[in-house]
Amino acid sequence: MIKENSINEGYEVLKVARFLSSKEYSENKKLVIPVYQRPYRWTEENIIDLLTDLYYQCKRLGHNLGDIYNPDNAYRLGTVVLHQYTDEGGQTQVALVDGQQRTLTLLLLMKAAADSKRFKEQFNGFAPVEIELLNCSETQKNLSKNLACIERHVSSPEFTSEVLDFLLNHCEVVQVTLHDLSEAFQFFDSQNARGLDLSPHDLLKAFHLREFAASEDSLKEPVVNQWEQKNTKDLKLLFSNYLYPIRQWSLGKPNLYFSKSDIHVFKGVNLSSEYYPHSYPFQQGLKVIHNTVDNYNQHAHRAFDQQIMAYPFQITQTLINGRRFFDWVAHYQTLLDPLLNKAIEEKDDNWLKAILYQQEELQKSKHSKVSRPTALTIMQTIDNKKEGDKYKYSHWWRQGDRYVRRMFSALVLCYYDRFGEQDLARAIEYIFIWTYSLRLQNSSVYLESVEKHIRRNNLFMRLQQSLLPVDFLNKPLPQILEIKASNIEGIKTIFEELGYYTSEQVTETTNVQ
Repeated sequence: MIKENSINEGYEVLKVARFLSSKEYSENKKLVIPVYQRPYRWTEENIIDLLTDLYYQCKRLGHNLGDIYNPDNAYRLGTVVLHQYTDEGGQTQVALVDGQQRTLTLLLLMKAAADSKRFKEQFNGFAPVEIELLNCSETQKNLSKNLACIERHVSSPEFTSEVLDFLLNHCEVVQVTLHDLSEAFQFFDSQNARGLDLSPHDLLKAFHLREFAASEDSLKEPVVNQWEQKNTKDLKLLFSNYLYPIRQWSLGKPNLYFSKSDIHVFKGVNLSSEYYPHSYPFQQGLKVIHNTVDNYNQHAHRAFDQQIMAYPFQITQTLINGRRFFDWVAHYQTLLDPLLNKAIEEKDDNWLKAILYQQEELQKSKHSKVSRPTALTIMQTIDNKKEGDKYKYSHWWRQGDRYVRRMFSALVLCYYDRFGEQDLARAIEYIFIWTYSLRLQNSSVYLESVEKHIRRNNLFMRLQQSLLPVDFLNKPLPQILEIKASNIEGIKTIFEELGYYTSEQVTETTNVQ
């Protein structure tokens, strides 16, 4: 167990300039990469992410060269864990247990900036620390490649003296120095396995809270309270199973797993003139809608008519940072709820239930003598609500079947998001045939199977390009020629009754004389 006082004694919040300063070390005290560390493997993409975040935060906080340090406007770059010990020769060694990738990249930034004539004056009296590296060819190769990349960025107009000053004197790291190796490893493990390593949606919460306009500070607390009241597992599934895949598939991009490296997908634009006095033309439409909705809902007349204008969100829209992001998440969590095995529950506010029952009654009145599955039948079947009849789907619980169900729900959500109730029942039938044809034609379904199915005929992209429901629904889908899956009798029956599969094999016979 880690002793609390040992952590407190070695816990410091340091400016980057001090953390990377050679003054913190001497001939008898060296910073080293220990032999048990993995090689340095950051890529150019990691570097660009770091620099983009640095530019963004510098601009967001309105930083100017020479600004006095203010802890409230400092930007935290993370935690590093050090193990300090004395070797056999009596020399003090400081081993970098956690934070190697980030630390080496920051040192490359320091070297590139120090070698540049543009920033010579800013480095007067400052020398970056030298770190003792392992004899590892992979590390050396990646350091050399990344230094060349960083030198290009440091020489660009975007990397200004203000950015360098912000990095050195207004960015911080939390440095934890421990004197027992087992304690260092235990602390490292506790960070990565006991909740201190934030999930992607937690990182998004922190980012968008920072993006609140100063005039909306009073709204932060209720927003945080509402977010914290949400089930963490539900939020994780919302992002990883629906919001992230939909945004990726709609752009024709692959989706397998949602991780911290993908949170940029949910970063948009900040419309606050407090931080960003200048805006780009593409932001003007967002500003008009954003301000119109707020002005309408805040007007004194609302106290009398009690009318509320809902923000017209779209799932693939350019996101608005801050308050609107939290509203966007809540909106789609509400819309998705009826699609998650709850299509026919007795809920008055279930938007899908009313549409399905209405369509069911309409079809009965028009085709009373025709046995044809409706959208309601489809939803009841895939939700395992059909007991003891020809539509029963006994093995809906298999992992591959769940992947297909998720794809179905995602596309139905996209259709309703774009066209509302218009032809929704027909869309459910169409989307069912497209998605569940994957299930019928494969004995096993994996995430890779889903990706391949979407690449072959990407209905998510087609939907985003459709201006009318007919543009989406009028392209014919092929019939199923062979079924390889087992235990899918209810699904097979629907395909047969809708005319997309026939179990009768037509053969030709030739009489030979």
